[in-house]
Amino acid sequence: MTPRVGLGRWLLFWAIALGGAAFDLTTKSLIFARIGEPPAPSASIIRGILELQTSLNPGALWGFGRTLPYSSQIFAGLSIVAGIAICYWLFVRGAAASLALTIALALIMAGALGNCYDRLVYGHVRDFVHFHVESIGFDCAIFNFADNMLVLGAVILVLFALRPEAPAVADPTEIPPDQASSALTPESVESIRPA
Repeated sequence: MTPRVGLGRWLLFWAIALGGAAFDLTTKSLIFARIGEPPAPSASIIRGILELQTSLNPGALWGFGRTLPYSSQIFAGLSIVAGIAICYWLFVRGAAASLALTIALALIMAGALGNCYDRLVYGHVRDFVHFHVESIGFDCAIFNFADNMLVLGAVILVLFALRPEAPAVADPTEIPPDQASSALTPESVESIRPA
């Protein structure tokens, strides 16, 4: 039987998904208006570690698949399919009964919506956060807040999948299968028959 999903889970899911997407799109617009389109000079936040550097990404997370023909349209289509699958799994199949799954998939939906909007409207995703540590030669691909939400949602899903299973609680009225044949003897039936 599919668990019933209450209104509260619907509201929580859409508040995170739409709120996260709105936050992502707002930050992209503000940063691109302030810094400028690439190749605008970057603005340092923490010297040698964190800077705002605008970048246009036609691919997926961290530039994956950016050289594919029609990559932006392909990834926009995949985002739409993923969004439909998420809603079906949560609200038709009842997975929203789990708070952790609801939050994780809402974060993934927020990231997918933010980046899908960019792909459909601009033909690429707007990225602007550049994290690197020059002293050790570490250089992360430029990203945005939608990417962060996608990664955080995925991490919560992995932790949810790795959680230890709760021990099954035995039903005290249930007779174990190995004792079922011996449980119904003529004497036991007589003892429960009303006088």
